[in-house]
Amino acid sequence: MKTQIQLSRSRGFTLIEMIGVLAVIAILAALLIPKVFEAINNSRVNNAAVSYNTVKAALMDHYAKFGTLLSSNGVPIAAGAGEALNFDKVLVTEAFLDKPFMVKIGDGVTNHVEIMTAVATNVAVTGINAAYDLDGSGTAVNDAAPGSVVAHAVIYTVTEADAIDLNNRLDGPTLGTAPGTADLKGRVKYATPVNGFTTVYIYLVHR
Repeated sequence: MKTQIQLSRSRGFTLIEMIGVLAVIAILAALLIPKVFEAINNSRVNNAAVSYNTVKAALMDHYAKFGTLLSSNGVPIAAGAGEALNFDKVLVTEAFLDKPFMVKIGDGVTNHVEIMTAVATNVAVTGINAAYDLDGSGTAVNDAAPGSVVAHAVIYTVTEADAIDLNNRLDGPTLGTAPGTADLKGRVKYATPVNGFTTVYIYLVHR
């Protein structure tokens, strides 16, 4: 008859069995971890796209109420200065937004919405001005109908991969460019990344 100690030993795992289990766990981890990081990154870029659409709706509500974008709670303001350079905060005080424009890409701190003076239709698009080649024709000149002002969102210190992904979600890959180059087509634009980072400008509306 086996002793209690012998029974306990017979029910235990052998070293080979333990190695086999650890090998299976390692294989599963190698397969799943990249998927987890991919899901996390997708959620960050999705957050930026949703925040963009939320701000755009708030701007339209603001315009419907006051009849102009150049207004802070009904008081006229100047484009490209003061409250117009942090207009998302104005939308918060007017109760059109619950919180300032915040996204999970970029530095996560200095993102904001600007109201800038509109430019003529023949002005060349750059990575930082208020001109947008919305039809993506490739001529890289402003084709937004000139109005008094243009509203755009600004996201600083964005990785090139996130900038490309955001462009693909909002504009589609056909209005994007190859890695390492500036994207000057569509609503999403940015200058050539430097050390893997760039500032992203996203057209919202003009009036």
